[in-house]
Amino acid sequence: FMSNIFGGGGGGGGIGGGQFATAPQGGQAGTFGQQGGMMQGGFSPQQQQQQQQQQQQHQQQQSPQLQGAYMQGGFTPQPYPNANNYASAPTMNGGGCYQQQQQQQPQQPIQRNNPQAPCPPDQIEMQFEPPRVGLQNTNNTCYMNTFIQSLYMTNQFVWRVMDFQVRLKKNPSKVDKEDYEFGKQVVDLLQRQMTRMAVTQYKHTDIQEILNAFPAEYRSGQQQDVTETIRFVFDKLGGFEQPLIREVFAGELAEKLQCQVCGNIKSRPETFSDLVLSVPKAEEVTKMGVIPTTQALLDQRLQYELMDESEPVFCENCQQKQRAGKWCEIVSPPAHICICLNRFSFDIQAMDFTKEKTPVQVDGTVQIGPFTYVLYFVIVHTGKDATSGHYYAIGHRAEEGPSQGEWTTMDDSQLKPPDMSLLHGNASEKMKDDTPYVLFYRCQQAPTTPPIRIPKAIAHSIKQEQDARVES
Repeated sequence: FMSNIFGGGGGGGGIGGGQFATAPQGGQAGTFGQQGGMMQGGFSPQQQQQQQQQQQQHQQQQSPQLQGAYMQGGFTPQPYPNANNYASAPTMNGGGCYQQQQQQQPQQPIQRNNPQAPCPPDQIEMQFEPPRVGLQNTNNTCYMNTFIQSLYMTNQFVWRVMDFQVRLKKNPSKVDKEDYEFGKQVVDLLQRQMTRMAVTQYKHTDIQEILNAFPAEYRSGQQQDVTETIRFVFDKLGGFEQPLIREVFAGELAEKLQCQVCGNIKSRPETFSDLVLSVPKAEEVTKMGVIPTTQALLDQRLQYELMDESEPVFCENCQQKQRAGKWCEIVSPPAHICICLNRFSFDIQAMDFTKEKTPVQVDGTVQIGPFTYVLYFVIVHTGKDATSGHYYAIGHRAEEGPSQGEWTTMDDSQLKPPDMSLLHGNASEKMKDDTPYVLFYRCQQAPTTPPIRIPKAIAHSIKQEQDARVES
């Protein structure tokens, strides 16, 4: 065990024994307890019935075209686009999204190793721990620090990355080969970084090893957009076409178009690893007098819209352009959903990007059909405009249990108690420039992640690094 190698390192409580996470007790979905953390506990039979009625009412409020949205709840039998382009194409059955049909429980994802089997002799098993490690800011790297913390707080990502290998495409081009080589390097760097954060005895560590290997702009000292960094890293890990991102963050949606003359529906499938929600302008919210919530923004992204007559769409059934209605359906919800609140837009008059500081109530839970998602991590942007500012995070571990810990502000190397009013949409005047930007939710029906199994070779390498740090 790690304590034998690192001299008493890495204790911490284990994850609750295979039970699903429980919904907040009492009140409405998405509320927070008085102490800032989410209220814990289960529903009584009466509360369960009330919750089911509320969910049915929520679904009935949607347009008729959306009644079936979300309900398929699992990957379709067809593989992802381009999956066969890989030398060893990943299996599509159940990859990270949980099928839920009538009278059936969510399906377990494919496990690449057997978590029930004894830990192999070339690996070390550790329990997850609550937030305890900060990351040093190295020349304006707060954007990368918050992203790395989000990955480390996602139990399934940490567990899965330890045995993940990037696959090379069939008949690869020169660019494919370059991406493959860099992808292997990114996997190795993340394995080492996750191990470093799990075993260090210090209050903070750094991401210098990652920065040294990444493109020069990540070391330039210029502030980068955290959402672009997320997409860059996910892409280098193979995106939804390879198992790691597919099992942890990928989902599938369908953009729908319906002819208003013949009723023919055209569907365009799209796989996503992050979902962008538009944030209304502050003056619009002030005029309405209602602060938007995460659930409301999500519903708005999916709602039915009758397109204008001046924007007809070609109908294959009618063989001519017709007026159409459009909407979006999430046909395969992800295990973890990464939501980006689109706060930055280009102002043509100013010829610059502007930031919408619109307050948003970050719901503690959001509902996607029969699936409940629980908030566990929020990346916050603080700054007056899009070209300056700072990133920090508020979060805890993704999964309930002794290892989840309390809500914590992770501000580079500092860990401290959070101001939860920011998530309620009623931040103080002092924090008016602090806006939730990227939200991470975990599917409540997802199975519990096993303890981490770290390859001994990586563990010993990090031990040597830690010993050298002690000597210095």
